[in-house]
Amino acid sequence: MAQAARIDKERARRAREALDRVGIPQTALARALGVSVKLVNEIARGRIVGRRGKAHKVAVALGLKDGVILPEDATAQELIERLQAAAKEVA
Repeated sequence: MAQAARIDKERARRAREALDRVGIPQTALARALGVSVKLVNEIARGRIVGRRGKAHKVAVALGLKDGVILPEDATAQELIERLQAAAKEVA
């Protein structure tokens, strides 16, 4: 799941405020992303960092980290192409 490292509390506060401004409850975001409300809440409060998997998806959606949210039904070829493109960006 997620690592025990922490996110900048100020960024996490801004992410929660953005949810409020747009009027999206954490439950709706969790449902849309296919994750638990608890996970959204923990990341939105800056308690955990979304490093991989579902936690990564939440952190990217909240704008707490740069990244890409891959579709659940991505083919192996799509995953490889995205990984190769990401590797070029960080090189």
